[in-house]
Amino acid sequence: MSANRSAFTVARCADDSRRADILMLVHAAFAGLSPPSGALRETVEDVAVRFAAGPVLIAQAGDELIGSVYGAVKEDGLYLTRMAVRPDWQKRGVGRALLAAAEAEARSLALRRLTLRVRVNLPANRAYFKRAGFAVTGQGQDPGRPPYQAMERPVLSPA
Repeated sequence: MSANRSAFTVARCADDSRRADILMLVHAAFAGLSPPSGALRETVEDVAVRFAAGPVLIAQAGDELIGSVYGAVKEDGLYLTRMAVRPDWQKRGVGRALLAAAEAEARSLALRRLTLRVRVNLPANRAYFKRAGFAVTGQGQDPGRPPYQAMERPVLSPA
């Protein structure tokens, strides 16, 4: 554990050797959901696919991985998935910092919006993203998976 629990950085991950660390973080963050998340079935090879699809952002406290989010360009937006914050770092601004970095990535790619999906049975997650400026834009359900709500927010011009 880091001695200073408030200092962390967020950056695009270019180090393929971090794939297993990112997978372990995602598994820890998604453990305990009911029904279980598909994230728990993902492998290091799945993380490699995420790296190829778009930016993978990580939050670190020193060398410790404390958060991550995958991005993929879809139409005019950056689709975010598997946002994960290590449980002992939650409610410390890590998620907000990951979203800010995702917005900067989207801006650099000339994309107009951030998009994501939230499972209907996770109202606290939906409320979190609503506080972060996301609005529900639709709903759906993939075969064999829980229903979700699609959410998005515009990419804002830099201040």
